[in-house]
Amino acid sequence: MAAEKCAEIVQRISISSGQELMAALQDLSALLNSPSFSLRELVPHIPVHLLFGCLSTKNDEQIDVCKGILKKLLSLEKADAVIMHYHDFVIEGMNHPVFEVRELCLSELERCSATINGLEALLDNVDVLVYTVRALSDENLSCAKLATKTLVNTAKHDSGIELLFQHQIKSEFEALLLKKDVIRFRVYELIVTIQALSDRAFENCKRCGILEKLGKELDGDDMLLRLNCIELLTQMADSGENGLMFAKEIGVVKRLYNLLLSGDADPLMSLMLPSIIRFFGFLAQSRPVEVTEQYPAFLQNVFSFLTACDPALKLIAIETVGAVSLSEAGLRAVFDNTIRNDEVMKILCSNIKSSDADIRSRSLEALVSIFYSPNVPSDELSLLAKSLFTAMTLNPLQTLLDLSRQPFEDVHCAVLKVFTSLAKYKWAQEHMTTCPGFLEYLMDRSTETDKAGKEQKYELIVALLRSPFSKETFEKPFHLRLREYEREGPFYVRVQAAVAFEGAD
Repeated sequence: MAAEKCAEIVQRISISSGQELMAALQDLSALLNSPSFSLRELVPHIPVHLLFGCLSTKNDEQIDVCKGILKKLLSLEKADAVIMHYHDFVIEGMNHPVFEVRELCLSELERCSATINGLEALLDNVDVLVYTVRALSDENLSCAKLATKTLVNTAKHDSGIELLFQHQIKSEFEALLLKKDVIRFRVYELIVTIQALSDRAFENCKRCGILEKLGKELDGDDMLLRLNCIELLTQMADSGENGLMFAKEIGVVKRLYNLLLSGDADPLMSLMLPSIIRFFGFLAQSRPVEVTEQYPAFLQNVFSFLTACDPALKLIAIETVGAVSLSEAGLRAVFDNTIRNDEVMKILCSNIKSSDADIRSRSLEALVSIFYSPNVPSDELSLLAKSLFTAMTLNPLQTLLDLSRQPFEDVHCAVLKVFTSLAKYKWAQEHMTTCPGFLEYLMDRSTETDKAGKEQKYELIVALLRSPFSKETFEKPFHLRLREYEREGPFYVRVQAAVAFEGAD
C-alpha cells in the first residue's frame, strides 16, 4: 500500500510542472512525515535525483518543500553517497542562487568528510573540494562555516593535507585572498585552524605563505582588521610550539611588543591594547619566565591597567593576572615584588566587592587561579600564597564569607571556588577554624540552592578531606561531620519527621 502510494506520487512528480508539481511534492512530504509508514520502507521507491532536479526553480516554496524531502532521504544514505551517487547534483546545488540549497549540499559534504569512506571519496573528487573552497566566499555565513568544517576534516587526513596545498586548490585560496576583507580573513582563520592539526599540516600551511600574509596584516591602516589579525595570531601562538615559533620567526611577537611600547604615543593604540595584552598573556601561560623577562613592558602594562578607567583594559588586566598565575612558575613571575604584590591583592579584594558584575566575577576567578595548586603545596609556595592572602585586607576570609551571603548564585559559586583553591593550605584551614561562622557555613546545605552551587560546595568539602592537614587542623567531631557530608553527596536533603496530634487542625 505504502509503496504503491509512493510510486504514484513519484510518477506525478516526474511528469508534472507548476502547481501540479508543487501539489505532488507536498503529498510526498506528507507521506514521508506520516506516522503510519516507515521512512526506510518508502525511501527505496523515491529516486533522489528526481528531487535534486526539482530544485532548479525560482519558486521558493517548491525549493523549501523539496529541500525538506531531500534532507530526510539523504539522512538514510551512507555519508559518501552525496559524492558517489549525486556528484553532479551536489556541485550544481553548491552554485544555486538560493542559500538554503547551497547549505543543504554543504552540510551533506561536511557529513561526508567526517567519515573515512566519505573522506576518501572527497579526495578522489578534487572538483568537489574546489567548489568547497570557493564556498568560503559565500555571502551566507552558515555556508562558509560548513565549507570550513569540511576542509578542516579533509586536512586531518595525511593525503588530504597534501591535496589542499597542491596547485589547483592552493590557487583557489590565493584567489580568495584577493577578495574583500571578510573573505580574506575566513581563509586566514581556516589556515590557522589547520596548522594546529599536526606537524605535517603546519609545514604545509607554512610553505603556502598564507600565514606570513596574515602577519603582514598588522601593518595595515584598518584598526578592525588589525584587531582581527591579532586575534588569529594569538590563536596560532597558543596552538602549540610550531605556531609560537613561526610567530617569532616572521617577527610578529616583536612587532606586537613594539606596538605595546608605543601605546602612550598613539591614541588609537588604546583600541588594540586589550588584544595585544591577551596575546602576551597566552604566551606567558606556557612560558611565564621567558615572556616576563624578555618583554617586561607586558606585565608593567598589566599592573597599570588594573586601575584603568577603560573597563576593557581593566578586565583584560585582571584576567591576565589570573591566567598567568595559574601555574607556580607564572605565580612567581607575576608576584615577584612585595610592595607591588600587596597593591595587586588589595585591588583584587576591592574588586570583589564591586557593583560591576564583570569586574567582580573576573577578580574572583583571578583569586581562584592565584591560590590554585594541583598538588599539596610546597612550604615555599604556601608561604607566598599566605602572604598574598593576608595582603588582601584585614580579614580576607571574613570578607569572602560575607560576599558569599549576597543573593547572587554566580557569586556564591565563585566564592566557593576560591575556598576550594584555599583548601589545600594548612594556614587557610586554620583561618577557617577561627573565622566566626565559617564552619557552620560549611555544614549548612541551605546556603546553595542551584545545582552548580551544591556541586561546588561538595567539591570544597572533598578538597578539605583530601588535604593531609585536615585531621590535624579540624577537631575530630567536625572532621567526622565533613566525612558524613561527603558520604551523603552534594544533593542530600535531610527528611524532617512530621508528627500528627489528635485534635490538631
